[in-house]
Amino acid sequence: MEFLHWTIKKLCQAVMDKTYSPNHLLADKYKVEKVLGDGNYGIVYLCKELKSNRKCVVKQMRKSKKKENEQLYIQETNVLRFLNHPSIPKLIETFTYEKTKFFSMQFIEGDNLDDLLFSKEKRFTEIEALLSFKGLLEIISYIHEKGIAHGDIRIPNVMIGDDKLYLIDFGLTQYLQSGMEKNTVQDDYYDLGDFLLFLLYSTFDTKSKKNQPWTEELNLHTGTTNILKKLLQIDKPYDNITDIIKDTHQIIEDLSN
Repeated sequence: MEFLHWTIKKLCQAVMDKTYSPNHLLADKYKVEKVLGDGNYGIVYLCKELKSNRKCVVKQMRKSKKKENEQLYIQETNVLRFLNHPSIPKLIETFTYEKTKFFSMQFIEGDNLDDLLFSKEKRFTEIEALLSFKGLLEIISYIHEKGIAHGDIRIPNVMIGDDKLYLIDFGLTQYLQSGMEKNTVQDDYYDLGDFLLFLLYSTFDTKSKKNQPWTEELNLHTGTTNILKKLLQIDKPYDNITDIIKDTHQIIEDLSN
């Protein structure tokens, strides 16, 4: 019965959520080059904007999830319109095509860290991991100052291009409201800890794996271990992101000497 329900749901989704093929023209403005992602709430395309002849990213919201997507669409586009940072894609415009909501945004040239780690097998030394982590901390610090938590800090949502770090996908952002602020910020901190662990594990020899905790498997600077323990709430968590940046900078200096 469960399988039948899942099958019907997927068939309905396939009918309602049309995926556009390469060379299709969206709203007489955007020529589809390829599908970049196909998620639960939207389909993401690499397109060429005909007027400027530049590449851009276009996100199509799913009709099959109209109820949830109404709020997500408003929230994500408003956040992108509000934020102004060189490491965050800029919103170009919102539009409707074939009774479906879309929005276009700046294309970031580069690779996401999920592809770099698992497809291209990129390896990060401890200092390289910390440098990338520090770059991400500075972006998160900016959005927190603007009263926003990202809510989805994962390696697929972090990109590297021209040796610069970028943060994408603001579909699960939350506004930092009084009373909820501390927990929401701590969720971002926890995700930052997970992010750093992914980078640090890139040089781990899987042949020697013995199902030990990361504190035993990874040979890290004491300060790096302390940062991770606070972010992952093993030890008393950080109260603010300024202290995380300061501690990270100190360890980078120590490892550089």
